[in-house]
Amino acid sequence: MSNIVTKPFGGNGGSEFTKQAVRELGLRTGSRVDQIRINGVAHGGNGGSDQGSITLGFDEYINKLRIRSGAEVDYVQFFTNLDRQIGGGGDGGGPSELENIRVLSIGGRSGSRVDKLNIELVENYVPSTVEAKNIGFILSYTSPFQELYEYQDSYQKTVDSYEKVTESMLSQTYSASIEGEYYVKVSASTKIELKSTSMESIKKELQEELKSGSYGKITIKEGYVGVLLVNGTLMKSGEGDQFWMYPTSELSYSVIKISDYKNVLGHYDLTGELYTQMPGLLDYKEIKNGYTYYRR
Repeated sequence: MSNIVTKPFGGNGGSEFTKQAVRELGLRTGSRVDQIRINGVAHGGNGGSDQGSITLGFDEYINKLRIRSGAEVDYVQFFTNLDRQIGGGGDGGGPSELENIRVLSIGGRSGSRVDKLNIELVENYVPSTVEAKNIGFILSYTSPFQELYEYQDSYQKTVDSYEKVTESMLSQTYSASIEGEYYVKVSASTKIELKSTSMESIKKELQEELKSGSYGKITIKEGYVGVLLVNGTLMKSGEGDQFWMYPTSELSYSVIKISDYKNVLGHYDLTGELYTQMPGLLDYKEIKNGYTYYRR
């Protein structure tokens, strides 16, 4: 069974640097690990030689780690699922090797060197598989006489879409593999330095980010429903029959006449309840891949 843990390597010298979800890694090394760069931010000194950097691709992640450590981080080598690697250092300290993992974030301690690495990862990681791409999802709805909040810029729409998806996921318990994958998707799409992989924490941070956004308000008239629509990728867990999704298009704020319910046929309903506002959908409602679905 997969599990999210934080593995510490090294000592307590230097100053703490907070963890970051890993999108890019760079190193300077000699007889030890002098510097690590996470998403372009350097921690440590300027000794040793530059080992370059790797930027993780869309579906690329660190799945193996070799490290030597004691009072400091003596050696580290990262491997990705696409057979790329970056590493360097000396032969001091004791050896450790981790496989069948997915690294989520890295923090630690540093001064003139890298004193410690705190590596958050999924143990016994089992990747999800793509079930379907570019399919329609209903993220939320606004009833007649209520206000629909419509964010103006593309970034805020992305944050809003992930906030709605996260809200829909709170009613279920997901494997650590899925939680880790979703954390990475949200981090990469919004560039928010999320503090935790928990769905509740992610939701709160997305809501906090939305507070600084500009939006318009639409009061939904009688006979209409406000509907938030997005295209996304449907994923299936590698550890069972559980499904989840992530957005792949800009969020659309639509106001639809109740009698025009056929406009949302072919969509998965993450709320599971739009048919209560559009009764005509009942004739098309079914459960598909764990979600309410309105067949065409």
